[in-house]
Amino acid sequence: MWNKVYLGILGLMFILMSVLTYLTFSWLQSVDKPTNVVANYEYNADISRTFLWISSIILLILANILFWQTRKSWALWATLLYFAAFTAAQTFWLSQTFFQYQQDKNLTADNFSFGSPFAGAMMIGLAGIFVFFNQYLVKRLYDKTFALQTPAAQMPDEILVDENKV
Repeated sequence: MWNKVYLGILGLMFILMSVLTYLTFSWLQSVDKPTNVVANYEYNADISRTFLWISSIILLILANILFWQTRKSWALWATLLYFAAFTAAQTFWLSQTFFQYQQDKNLTADNFSFGSPFAGAMMIGLAGIFVFFNQYLVKRLYDKTFALQTPAAQMPDEILVDENKV
């Protein structure tokens, strides 16, 4: 059941994030005044980034529940893939397209934009490290919570108490 819930919410978040990404990109194709395009692009980009963070946190919580219930970590890595794909789209594609738009309309004096792709790569790397350690911690918590009790037949003879001597 948790698999279907997670996949349904992942699909919904993917569709909504795709729409928000397209709406952000569509402002760069607008024929409106460049100052309006920049303002509307930044507004939509902020909404898109905020939604990406909130949806990724929701998916991560659901992935942790799924991992706890089924002991399968695929949902954690699917959440990372979702975050990485849209972060890459925003930082490598959209921000570079926006920078090119600003150059074409003479709204910036810079010749090269390095900050956004570098920040995107760092965020994706940090998210991967976070998911790895999150999986490790949840697994350790599960193992400590539901530790298997060793049956008496498998214990060494020194530990077993001889009933005749007691």
